[in-house]
This record gives sequence, C-alpha cells and structure tokens, in this order.
Amino acid sequence: MARSNLNYTTTTDYLARLYPCRPYIRRGIAHPVTIYYPSDAQVRDVDSLLDPWLPTPEERDFAAYDYSYLHDLQNSKPGLYNGATFTMKQIRQNPLQLRGQIGNYYDMLATCAAFEHELWDAVEAGLPRAPSRSLYHRYVAPAESLLRGEKRSAAIGIGTLIVFNDGETYRAILAKRSRTTAFDSEMHHVLPAMMFGPTTAKFADPREWSVKHQILREMLEELFGLPESIHPQRWNYFYEHPALRYLLKLMDSGKAQLRATGIILNLLTLRPEISTLLLIHDPAWYARVSAPESDMPLVTAEETQGDSVVMASIATDEAFLSHFPPDLHLSMPAQATATLWLGIDQARREIAKST
Repeated sequence: MARSNLNYTTTTDYLARLYPCRPYIRRGIAHPVTIYYPSDAQVRDVDSLLDPWLPTPEERDFAAYDYSYLHDLQNSKPGLYNGATFTMKQIRQNPLQLRGQIGNYYDMLATCAAFEHELWDAVEAGLPRAPSRSLYHRYVAPAESLLRGEKRSAAIGIGTLIVFNDGETYRAILAKRSRTTAFDSEMHHVLPAMMFGPTTAKFADPREWSVKHQILREMLEELFGLPESIHPQRWNYFYEHPALRYLLKLMDSGKAQLRATGIILNLLTLRPEISTLLLIHDPAWYARVSAPESDMPLVTAEETQGDSVVMASIATDEAFLSHFPPDLHLSMPAQATATLWLGIDQARREIAKST
C-alpha cells in the first residue's frame, strides 16, 4: 500500500492516543514506535538485553486470530515457512531485558502482523478503527501490552544497521526487501534484519538464545550468500565462514564493534525489535569485500532486491538522505526507521571517541 504523510500521521496519532508511551520523534516526525533504551554497560553487550531464563513454549491462547489474513498470505506468498520464533513474554526495564517464549511464524502473522494490516487498511479507507485490536485489548490493557506479550504471538525481531569506513567516510547500508517477503515487501530496510528464533530442531541448543549469534548468522545470509539452513545438526555450523572469521578478528582487536541501541516496540504490530549497530572502523574490510576477485564478496539474499543496496554517507543527516527519495520513512517499516537513526547516532558517538 502506498502511504502518504497524512496517513502516516493519522496512524501514529491514533496509536499515541491508545498507548501510554512516548512515540519516537526524529527530524520533527513522530513514528509509531516507542523505544526502551539500554544502560551504557548494556550498549557494549548486546546479549545483556536477554533474560538469562531460557524461553519455553508459549500458550496458544490468542485474543484475536485473523485466519483470513494468514490464508491470503499463504496463497500469495508460496515460499512462507512456519518456523519457530522467539516471542516476547515480558520486557523488564531495570535492567532492560526481554524474557522470551517460543512460538511460530504463522501465529505471529495471524495476530501481530494482522493488527498492522487491519489498521493501515482502515486508515487508507478513511476510517481509523481497528476491531481486532479493540478485541485484543478487552483481554490485555493497552498499557500492559507494552511490556507483556499475552494473548498474541509477539515474535522478537532483530535489526542491525551496518556502518563501515570506506577510507574516506563512514557509510550505512540500506536495501529494499523483495516481493516474496511476507510483509514489508519492497520497503527499505537495514541489513541484516531478521526474525529472532532457533534454527536447531526443537531449540536443541540453548546457545541460540543469543542476539550476537543470530546477527552473525543473518549477516552471512543477507550479505555473503550463506544458504539458509533449516534444522542444522550444529548450532554454530557457520562459524568457519571466512567473512565471519575476518569480522570476529576485527571485533577482537577493536576495529569493529557490535552495539545495542535499544528495544523498539512497534505499536502497529505490538512486537519488539532488538536494535543494534555493527560499526566497522577498519577500511580494509570494505576494500576486501568489494574487491573484484574477493574471497568473500558481498552477495545479497533472495529476501533483498539485489540492485537496491545503497551505501550512504552518515556525515550528516542531509548527506545520508540525499541518496533516497523524499520522505524515506514512508517506504520503511517503522521499527527499521528507528533502528536506522538510533544506529547512526550511536555510530557518530563511537566514531568521535575513536578520533
């Protein structure tokens, strides 16, 4: 659906009246997300955002379940896979931590994704009303739903903004999602962006309850052509990939940094997104991955439109935005917009420390 600034504002205002939280504001625009910020110590340890208690299966007791929307997606997107997901049980704020459960992708689509679909359709029709959301809040109050995941499958996402030094300036990577993705199709997004969930069968290895682990795997899939593996025998099957070994060496030497920038709650879907930054200071990284005969060339995944990758300078907001059409936020998922700007701000702070 083509979105307008009026519809975007109408939708954000509707959600701001419903939920007692502060919408994220950037460049004078309010976005339909709210941010929970990590402490300074947590910024340096992305896995500190996860509760140490391991996730257990969620109860499939949902207040509203949109079978029609799910079936439409299954019919129009034949490649959908009902994989396991980590879902939100609770967000604790001091310290900031997510307690998880285990759900599945289809339940997320029929509950949380359906909330967003219904609301955008209603606003587009000029009738900002959301019957499924209203039904849900008969069981879970709006304020409670910001911190607890009852009666919906609030699958956790992870979004990572990659910022790298090309030898002249620091650049951030954005790209468009392909038409085949279940939602957010053909929208700009950070790379990598992922659904947080186990890959081993029945969550066989608890070490998969790790933000860092998931980011490293998804980075290889979305930027270096690593084939997606369903139910691998080893939880760390990708750790010998040359692009990952090289990156880990840079991280160990301080030439690259993985940082937590927040937990974003998307008010459209009532799903949390762990927002992170991968900052690569060493210009040798980009020189190597972009070399004509590279041993680890950049290769985007099927979920990404290959010709849509943009690497834009973050020297100023204006320099970055000059690479994109006006009103970039209208062509991005709300949580991706927040991840983008939180990551750019954090990158600028880290770069200032290193110079």
